[in-house]
Amino acid sequence: MLSQWFIMLPEILLISFILIASLVNYYRSEKTPKTFFTLAQFFLIAVFLFTVVFYNKSVFPAYWQNTPLITLFKSFAYLLSLGWLYLSSKWFLNKNRPSGIFCGIIFIQLLLFDILASSTSLLTLGVIIPLLFSSNLCLIMRHWDIDKVKPVAFRYVITSLIFTVLLWIAVIMLYFLSSSFEYSAVQQYLTAQAHNNYYILIAIALIIAVFMFMLGVAPFHIWYLDFISNGVLPVCGFITLVVPLIIFCTLVNLLKDCLFPFNNYIEILLSFFAGLSIIIGAVSSNGEQNIRRLFAYLAIYCWGICLLGLTDLSPSSIIASFAYIIISILSFAGIYTVFLGFKSHSEYLSDFASLKGFSNTRPYMSAALMIFMFSFIGLAPTFGFSGYMLIINNLLADSAWLKVIILISGMFIAAKSCLNIIRVVYFNNMRQSYDRPDKSIYICLFIIVAIILLSLFNPNWLIRNAFVMVGGIN
Repeated sequence: MLSQWFIMLPEILLISFILIASLVNYYRSEKTPKTFFTLAQFFLIAVFLFTVVFYNKSVFPAYWQNTPLITLFKSFAYLLSLGWLYLSSKWFLNKNRPSGIFCGIIFIQLLLFDILASSTSLLTLGVIIPLLFSSNLCLIMRHWDIDKVKPVAFRYVITSLIFTVLLWIAVIMLYFLSSSFEYSAVQQYLTAQAHNNYYILIAIALIIAVFMFMLGVAPFHIWYLDFISNGVLPVCGFITLVVPLIIFCTLVNLLKDCLFPFNNYIEILLSFFAGLSIIIGAVSSNGEQNIRRLFAYLAIYCWGICLLGLTDLSPSSIIASFAYIIISILSFAGIYTVFLGFKSHSEYLSDFASLKGFSNTRPYMSAALMIFMFSFIGLAPTFGFSGYMLIINNLLADSAWLKVIILISGMFIAAKSCLNIIRVVYFNNMRQSYDRPDKSIYICLFIIVAIILLSLFNPNWLIRNAFVMVGGIN
């Protein structure tokens, strides 16, 4: 009995922070964003450590079960959350706004992510995903100008309700067909099917559509663009850096352990969403004048490439997609860190024209941004080049020539957008003055740049041995 409580320590700690932060927010008169980050960092470090210690243990294996691969994803998510909460506290201090509720919502999401990523039951998906939709709504409402985000919140409520109903329909259909919610039982039933049952195909298509909506890929990307355009910067960063990692992990787990017998059909679905996202993301980024929306389109392009690399669900394709998503998130982490230092007269800038001549007064931040751009477009010998090559090599091994053409075409189009940013930063005349960034911005930029540069020595070793160390891929 006591051992079960120890195994549940990550979840207990996440719940404990939510309760303690609520008490501090309600009863303590003198509280600052630093107060909540100081509290959050101790809990997150403890959650990270206990997650690693109990990497293959679970109290409720019928509903969620940890594995080394899932633990790896969770560990990255916790570390990213820790770093982003640190930077977000600087944003709240600069704006002189309370951060207690924001931190509480983030920990609620991390708790839901913890369960969702380890899910072994369709019932768990049916319960947790609607709660995630609700927590996303709470995040977008963390804005001082409620009238600005009300239309965004209304649209998100409507669309999330639609996708919640679609999810429940799919879960119920698979339950009545297989008489079980468990992944393993559903997989056994699907394996035994001698022919394609239309009810199965519809259920799988609905589930895939729900996950595509959660990732914010095309054609379900409108809510993501709304959030990035109208949300406060801490919310935008969390949704871009942490959420895709966990959704991707959950999707891999679901496809591998539950829906794998219909992999050929799933490959068609994923290829459609991937190709559409690559094209829409890369093309739209070139005509966008809002910096946040520009990088939102580039994020859609990135998740499309991850899906394209995942289509055959082989160990090598999972490694390639995992490597690429980590590389992309590292680049986005650096970009959002630059966003936090990109302000004038205490106002955070989002207009593309505001980048003109940025290198004249902020050479170090501009150099870091250039490195992130080069890694992002896969320019050799940056870390991004390794991620692209892993996916392209897998596609070539499968003779998936059309996918390779789509991927390379998207690379060139996205590269044009990234190079245009570098051109504006370095070769245009400065338009305005910029505020002096907090030293924490430079510290975080240094760490991210160091990781990207150190990976140049042996990127494949870093990628593959990350799995070997935890036994993630056999």
